[in-house]
Amino acid sequence: MNGKPGKPNLDLNTPELTRIFREELEERSRRLVAGARDLSTGSLSLETVADLVRDAHTVKGSAGLLGYDTIRNAGATLERMWRSVAEAEPLPADAIVTMEAIAGRLVAALDNPADGDLVDLLDKIDDEASAERGEVVAFRPPDQTGLGGLLTSVSEDLLGGATRVDTGHLYRLINRIVEVSLDADALADLSLVSIEGADPEMFRKSWRRQLERLSESIGDIQDQAVALADVPFFDAVSTFPQFVRYLARRMGKDVRIEVEGQDVQLDRQIVDLIREPLRHLLVNAVDHGIEPPDVRVGAGKAATGTIKVSAVTSDQRVEVSVSDDGGGIDWDRVAEVAHERGLPILPPDLSPVLFHHGFSTATTVSDFSGSGDGLPAALEAVETVNGAVHVSSYRGQGTTVIMVLPMSMVLQNVVVVALGDQFWGIPEAAVEATMPLSKATIASKGNGRELQFKSASIPCVSLSLAVGAPEPADESELLVVSTRSGLVAVTVSELVDRRRVAVKNLGPILEGTGHITGAALLGGGQILVVIEPNFLGVVARQRPRSLDDKPKILVVDDSAGVRQLLSATLNGAGFEVEVASGAREAVLAMATDGFDAMVVDYSMPRSNGVELVRAMRAAEIRVPIIMVSGVATAEEKQAAWEVGVDAYLDKFDLRQGVLTKTLKHLLGIDNADTA
Repeated sequence: MNGKPGKPNLDLNTPELTRIFREELEERSRRLVAGARDLSTGSLSLETVADLVRDAHTVKGSAGLLGYDTIRNAGATLERMWRSVAEAEPLPADAIVTMEAIAGRLVAALDNPADGDLVDLLDKIDDEASAERGEVVAFRPPDQTGLGGLLTSVSEDLLGGATRVDTGHLYRLINRIVEVSLDADALADLSLVSIEGADPEMFRKSWRRQLERLSESIGDIQDQAVALADVPFFDAVSTFPQFVRYLARRMGKDVRIEVEGQDVQLDRQIVDLIREPLRHLLVNAVDHGIEPPDVRVGAGKAATGTIKVSAVTSDQRVEVSVSDDGGGIDWDRVAEVAHERGLPILPPDLSPVLFHHGFSTATTVSDFSGSGDGLPAALEAVETVNGAVHVSSYRGQGTTVIMVLPMSMVLQNVVVVALGDQFWGIPEAAVEATMPLSKATIASKGNGRELQFKSASIPCVSLSLAVGAPEPADESELLVVSTRSGLVAVTVSELVDRRRVAVKNLGPILEGTGHITGAALLGGGQILVVIEPNFLGVVARQRPRSLDDKPKILVVDDSAGVRQLLSATLNGAGFEVEVASGAREAVLAMATDGFDAMVVDYSMPRSNGVELVRAMRAAEIRVPIIMVSGVATAEEKQAAWEVGVDAYLDKFDLRQGVLTKTLKHLLGIDNADTA
């Protein structure tokens, strides 16, 4: 594979595979072209960049599998360029134009592999990318309602394109909205009756009944609206029978495939997200799992191997599985290779080792497998929607890989726990079990605590300590959470509820802290901070630092939601945080306690951030102060510098995790491990 045009390494007896590849290439190239155009005009939404990276990555993988080397190289180049965009690296304008041209030539290169235009474009963009750098890419500003820009909006169009909607479903939704409007009018009428002095008890009962009806109607509208974006699981797996037949012929095996749950309804974005990881799993099943016919017969099996792909729903989540009746995973070999590579092994569950990039027990790398990318790709895709992946395998019996996913990208199920007055959410797909702490068998070990769970010992950590808060004395509940490094037990003060919430991602200024995946607005100024399960897996296996080792930060903001989000982010990044809702509280806090730094919002009622900083500097308070704003003009920003701030951050700053990085720099702990 030299990257130059030539005859693709494709079985000419599989025109169905060529058709599959063409359809996907047309769709993804269209999105990549549109993305480059939006990038050049500054109208690109930041939320779509990760999906363009994934589109390019999929083009690279699929083209490589079929032997279209030039298209594979084009996909790799586009993936690299879009990753640069995601990291806000400056790009020359000419390179962006060439990105669009490359994406526009992908389908033509499929029709005519000998066409050198695409190769010329790839050579050209390498020269352009190494030229003098351009301006930092400008994105369409994030949704201002996301706590002033600290959160991104719920993805407007994650993967582009249109979704077909059943007309009957649409009109049922419209009718329901009309009914809700009438219910709201009825509530308004009741309020007038109250003013006129109706029987208070009768009014109270009528009001409650009408509110319950309105709440039920709104919930129904929510479900119907989300369902409009649903498609059947069939859309993800319709081409799999042809794909498996192709793989079996190439590998000299006899394989049949069974597909179950084709009518299960999923968010179209989820379906598109898992299609490529499922293909990776199918390749693994055919190549590594199913034995050649003679080997199967010798083991007393049918000569034909069976692969089953299924989707099963339960409690607003779906389990998508790929299983085979092949030889199973050689766990002894897995442990041997892991030991050779210095990877951590936590018997009896060795499956986390399989998710390390590049891990493989194969001695050679083929066109199909051996590079160790299949399971990591599945895990990466699933974790973008806060899901989980489980592997089970028995020698001689086969292997099953299960992806636990939400049914919707917009609404996700989380298990809600409370720490003081702050709410945290753990993705429900990652929660294996919950129980009262009084019924758990926990033992203290030299490096922490361990829970006895299903005949095994798993590490146990307090959620408060994991996120950097003092450990409460009243912990009463325990959750068993699935993470990349294995199961962990997490103790909490209170298990509040299970909720369906609209989770928004962190904006770039907070992104990259590692322990938070996003947040959901709960109303009344409250937010739910969603924690990354894999972070819990890491921290449970190390002893958290004590609070007195941590720099102390005062966060000043009039928004309760912003205070909660900044506290959660900075706590988990290794800081001890206190909050103030305004200038008066901030002055009192600084007078009674010592802080190492302050984070101050520009726009606050009464005294704004500039006035607060001026007062602090006048009082000879010299700790570093970072001002954060998404609304200040250039003149107001200059005023902030003049009164003595040490850093000024726009809430739409695209540098990942710039708030924590700036704090560490100002405190002289750039290279310190504060987590």
